[in-house]
Amino acid sequence: MLNAIKKKLGSGMRRDIVWTFSIQILIMLCSFAINKLLANRMSIDDFGQYNVIKRSVQVLSFVMLAGVGIAIPRYIPIYRNSTPPKRILPLLCASIIYIIGISIIVVLVCALFSTQMQDIIIGQHDNMPLLIIALAYAFILAMAQYAFAYYRGIGNFKWYNSSQLAMQLSIIVPLILLPIITVKYVFASWLLITILLVGYLLGRELWLFIRRNGTFRIESSLKSHLTTIIKYSSGRLIADFFQFSLSAFPLIYISNSLDLQTTAYFSVGIFFVTMVTPIFSFMGIILLPYISQSIARNEMANAGRLVNRLALIYVGTSLLMTGFIYVFTRFLTTLLFTSDYIVTTDLTHIIILSILPQALYMLYRNTIDAVSVIPYNAIILGLCFVAMVASFMFSTTLTQFAWAYVGVSVIQGLSSWITWKCIKKGETSK
Repeated sequence: MLNAIKKKLGSGMRRDIVWTFSIQILIMLCSFAINKLLANRMSIDDFGQYNVIKRSVQVLSFVMLAGVGIAIPRYIPIYRNSTPPKRILPLLCASIIYIIGISIIVVLVCALFSTQMQDIIIGQHDNMPLLIIALAYAFILAMAQYAFAYYRGIGNFKWYNSSQLAMQLSIIVPLILLPIITVKYVFASWLLITILLVGYLLGRELWLFIRRNGTFRIESSLKSHLTTIIKYSSGRLIADFFQFSLSAFPLIYISNSLDLQTTAYFSVGIFFVTMVTPIFSFMGIILLPYISQSIARNEMANAGRLVNRLALIYVGTSLLMTGFIYVFTRFLTTLLFTSDYIVTTDLTHIIILSILPQALYMLYRNTIDAVSVIPYNAIILGLCFVAMVASFMFSTTLTQFAWAYVGVSVIQGLSSWITWKCIKKGETSK
């Protein structure tokens, strides 16, 4: 087992892990800076609305991405390692068509139910311009994730991580330079910056392709590739919707049933969870293309042993982080927010218990998607979302909401672990 792991780590994976981990730490620090600037320059109510829109935009962008962010890193290695190797350009073009089609449907639904969508997405009545900004920002974020997925698929983790870090650094700039910070100004400036960055990334890759090939020709029908993307991505689209809804729904529900100030308080606890999950997701980011490659080479047993070893590391790391945040909650709250949010300490102590199960889910979700075409993650997250809605409907206090959030996270982590064990057993017995 150790020889198999060392072989994987010595074949470029070690470099990708170190590079990705380092950049994800920097991205996390950028998130701290953004949060601190907004918490200091916004009122508690505005900060609550900002968090509602931020979570809503995350849900919308991944729905618009339509599962392509997982499909591309899976199929590019499979295409390249097939006999004979397949061209990936038709796959990439089919993916864009699928993203645009789903995005049009999302926009039409929001337009038809604009009144209800304003309450859900922006937590406010009669502010159509802000809803339009939110939808546009969600789409451009989907295109950014498309570019990031391409870099994952081809194994270019330097560009994958660097482009994400560049985006995080660039959106800090308006928070410092804008004389007045409002929710509308924040998302409008972020929309413009992200358009410029995504335009550069896609334009650069198109220029490099034409430079290598002399022209831009697909040379095959898109129908089969589009069928492949739709078949695999449709279930992942549902999974992405449920996944980000699990962090967005609590804030949307509380903002509509209580008020924006209470929403801001609850968002503090969720922030401490979401600020560390990128550290755990980075391994899944790398594992998806590697395990897809292992499938093509019939090396599933080695991949399974590697995941088991990483699971032990994830458990130990998540426990250490949970303990650290628990002990220094008051200090971290003052550092990352303001002293006005110290009242959320007891609430945060409950919510951070979800770090461990969410960490395990971050590890297993990509490995499950790499091995199986069946959207098991969509089923798991769908059950979790139903459990969250039901538990929140029966909750009346912030403490009850917090325990409901933790309970759903436990279901999420445990279900993904059981699913991976069952799938791995089936694959290795073939």
